[in-house]
Amino acid sequence: MKTFAFALLFFCSQLRGVSADTTNLTLLYEWVQLDYDWVSEAQRYAAIAEGLFIPENNIVTGIKVHQGDVYVTVPRWRPGVPSTLNKLVTASDGSTVLQPYPSWQMQSLGDPSALQYVQSMEIDSRGWMWIVDVGRLNIFQPDITVNGPPKLLIWDIVNNCSIREFVFPYDVAPWDNSFLNDIVIDETNGFAYIPDTWADGGIVVYDFNRNLARRWDDVSLQGNPDEVMVINGTRYPITSPSDGIALSHDGLTLYYCAISQPYLYSISTSYLQDFTLTDAEISVGVTKLGAKGFSDGMAFASDGMLYYGSQEENALYAWDVSQPLSTATMVANDPNTMQWLDTFGFDGLGGLLFTANRLPEYIFGGLTFSGPD
Repeated sequence: MKTFAFALLFFCSQLRGVSADTTNLTLLYEWVQLDYDWVSEAQRYAAIAEGLFIPENNIVTGIKVHQGDVYVTVPRWRPGVPSTLNKLVTASDGSTVLQPYPSWQMQSLGDPSALQYVQSMEIDSRGWMWIVDVGRLNIFQPDITVNGPPKLLIWDIVNNCSIREFVFPYDVAPWDNSFLNDIVIDETNGFAYIPDTWADGGIVVYDFNRNLARRWDDVSLQGNPDEVMVINGTRYPITSPSDGIALSHDGLTLYYCAISQPYLYSISTSYLQDFTLTDAEISVGVTKLGAKGFSDGMAFASDGMLYYGSQEENALYAWDVSQPLSTATMVANDPNTMQWLDTFGFDGLGGLLFTANRLPEYIFGGLTFSGPD
């Protein structure tokens, strides 16, 4: 009997040569239903009555850690998500709830200056949180809503203030036809790389120093329109394009994959940082590294190991990128707690945190929010 809808787990990324089981995993948090740090019970009841909080539409995707605080995102894929960016806090009854970050006001629907839909974010060494706002709402509903343009908000956690807001031009991220999904940061050179998980995919490159952005489209970023994944015996037609993205610690190489393609690719960031190059000229730098299975997010540890999920195996893999991709090792797997590894974050102490949210069941049905399923 399963008693959770989604989970947040911890893996000691400093371990090597471990067996592929849950021995080195710690389940940090699990929820049947998410709840929030409401101002009052009256606010919560009013949100439910007005359809602003529909518990079964709330699941966690993004996760990052800063100075011991855990930040998570709740995508506004469907109506009824009161807060899309949050910090985990302990409620008076001892339960873990989501505190809107940086405030309730910044979660206001219909206010383009607030956060409309955050899928993911990254936090650099200065304590700057790079927040990607998709802008569109309800992308899993027939009536997709454009509440504002896609934008990048850089927020100073320490001083609790905005550093910069950048609105992506329409030709870089179409306001009605894009889904900016994840983000990696080259803090040294001031670049951010953001995959677009809509239509034929793409990667958006933002240059902080020049405050400019460009887009790169390539066949390696496209999804497979006929793909069907098999997870725990159930078939799911998942056809999404570019999503997984990771940046080497020297900032020289970007690794990426499409959700519905089993292949991993890399490209020198020198191609992407040169905004004078055409798509075709950039594509010359693409290297196909091989097959790794289907995965969503991925991330580099401080020692250069690349971690990624294998969705059909409910597993976590580690790969030393100096070796062939075929040498990647399964370091943990579990058919219950590790269904659909979504996003990864490091705690700065050698620990890897990741979310497992059983996303296909959320999209296609079958995810139970009452306990057993």
